[in-house]
Amino acid sequence: MNPISRTAAALTVAGLLFAGACTSQAEARLVPAAPEKGPVVAPYVDVVSGTADIADVHEKTGLTDFSLAFVLADAAGTCTPTWGGTTAIDSGAVAGEIAAIDGIGGEVIVATGGATGTYLENSCSASDLTTAYGTALDAAGSNHLDVDIEQDVDGRVVAEALAALQAARGTAISLTLPVGGVESGLTDADVALLSTLAAAGVEVSVNAMTMNFDYDSGWGDAMTAATEAVAADLATVWPGRTEAELYAMLGVTPMIGVNDTGPVTTVANARTVLDFAEEKGLGFVRFWSVNRDNGDCGDGELSGRCSGIEQSDYAFTELFKEFG
Repeated sequence: MNPISRTAAALTVAGLLFAGACTSQAEARLVPAAPEKGPVVAPYVDVVSGTADIADVHEKTGLTDFSLAFVLADAAGTCTPTWGGTTAIDSGAVAGEIAAIDGIGGEVIVATGGATGTYLENSCSASDLTTAYGTALDAAGSNHLDVDIEQDVDGRVVAEALAALQAARGTAISLTLPVGGVESGLTDADVALLSTLAAAGVEVSVNAMTMNFDYDSGWGDAMTAATEAVAADLATVWPGRTEAELYAMLGVTPMIGVNDTGPVTTVANARTVLDFAEEKGLGFVRFWSVNRDNGDCGDGELSGRCSGIEQSDYAFTELFKEFG
């Protein structure tokens, strides 16, 4: 993701001024405004594993921006942000990776949550969660936060924490959510979470995880259809926004190579998704993960270190970096 950041501050202020005495503050904050964005192309890196060489990725592909995953509660389950639940948030090793990104002029998105582990969102009060988010962002020298929700959370806690964070820092926030299928889009719980965030005045982009769902034929087309279903969900949460505005607040993240539940994302499949993203004007793209962007494991193998398909090193990174 190239370092492109668009702020909604001016539009929000304009909406408040126009409303004047006739509109309450609560109503004014629901006026549609362009959501903030982080970098446009920032694939995920499992920063704790140490299996991705940032300098090599940049040298071979020119990519500068990365989403560092994942910040979780500590091993005791307290409201203490750590990398992967095990590594201190100010770890020297991770700081070295962040410095490498800074050294190539890149930007970092800090990603919380993920598929496993104890979420900060389930370990903190709202005020403590705001503090924890801020601590993680400060450690990374970033103001871009990605909240990956794949477990049950209290939407009110998350909304209150993110509203406070954004009010204090102007943080660009994305919410990464799994899609259920070609037609189903987001779960009812995730749509409700987005509605809670919208009611709290939090400006977010939504990152559709197009991976690990059932489909009939054509995995590339299935991923684009699933993304369309998520766009339709966004229209129910933000009915005042145009189609172009809704697509602009939407991103997409496939899992390259062998997915956990069977689908296989080839480079050709990924190109189908990127063509769709360009056509519709999606706000950003990511993929899971840079660590896997090589053909170093056997055909069909599921691994965090390789894609499980025949490919050249960084084939997906080379493809994705051209988006936008």
